[in-house]
Amino acid sequence: MSEVTETVAGSAEVLDDRVVAGICAALESVLEAEVADLGPETRLADAGLDSTGVLELLMQLEEALGIEFDAENLEMSHFESVGSLARFVSAEMAA
Repeated sequence: MSEVTETVAGSAEVLDDRVVAGICAALESVLEAEVADLGPETRLADAGLDSTGVLELLMQLEEALGIEFDAENLEMSHFESVGSLARFVSAEMAA
């Protein structure tokens, strides 16, 4: 398994690069544009994602990764950055 390291508040965190890559690809699809320098630290709002886009992004991730998100587990904090969303998606995949 390949991994990506993200620095969060001074600590390094290892993220599954398959999840990060899936999020980046889905984000570009939802935004219908290539987003330069997408990575774990990219803020989703800065990339152009709005509330409608969040729903579409979740549906694309469910299809691409073969999972179903539990709406009760969704929090706005999961959508702060690619990295925060990757942590949430990875936790949902492990559940």
